[in-house]
Amino acid sequence: MRVDRLADGLWRWTSPHPEWSGDSNDPTGGWPQDVACIYHESPAGIVLIDPLVPDDSEGERFWHHLDQDVARVGLPPTIVVSAESHGRSADAVQERYPGSRVLGVSLAASCNVDRVLGDGEVLAGDCRVTITDAAGAIRMAIVQCTCHGLLWMSDLLIDDGAGGLRRPPAAWFDDPGARQWLEHGLPQLLPQLVATPIEHLVSAHGPVISVDARAALERALDVPVA
Repeated sequence: MRVDRLADGLWRWTSPHPEWSGDSNDPTGGWPQDVACIYHESPAGIVLIDPLVPDDSEGERFWHHLDQDVARVGLPPTIVVSAESHGRSADAVQERYPGSRVLGVSLAASCNVDRVLGDGEVLAGDCRVTITDAAGAIRMAIVQCTCHGLLWMSDLLIDDGAGGLRRPPAAWFDDPGARQWLEHGLPQLLPQLVATPIEHLVSAHGPVISVDARAALERALDVPVA
């Protein structure tokens, strides 16, 4: 597990995905084994995005710190599942903290979902949610936390292998219209996404961009989909 402090109350951690495939011939594989998660804290509460708790001693360390954080804030966390396949450790977190809620893009997520997120919904700490107007697995929650300048892009951007981000291959998704939406639908969201300052551009499968994050987002949406 790697933990990075991005700002006061904003942390990103990575953990090995249990279903990882390194086979580049697998259309849904070939991505880095470690996937990213977000901890966002404000006086209004804690928001966890796509939490994945590591195994063994790393997991014990994770729970120890999160127990302290939840006790200090005095409120159960809100758990955001930003894609159907990102259930990860959402059920375990909810079981540990009574009163916590799991919010997802679909009731078909790989975990228990208490409620489906609404487009434009605002969560604790001014975390604003944009739901992509797309079907199947490409329907995701983009999360902008204005108090920290966070833009969470879920699986909609991935590591480009050169320190930046790019759109993922259409083969990742189960909808025949995925390529068209990635090529044309996602770039249409750009004016909305850059309406507030972006300090940290973060995705589930890529590096954190904290320098010229807006320019990095614009570049990622300008490169053709593979």
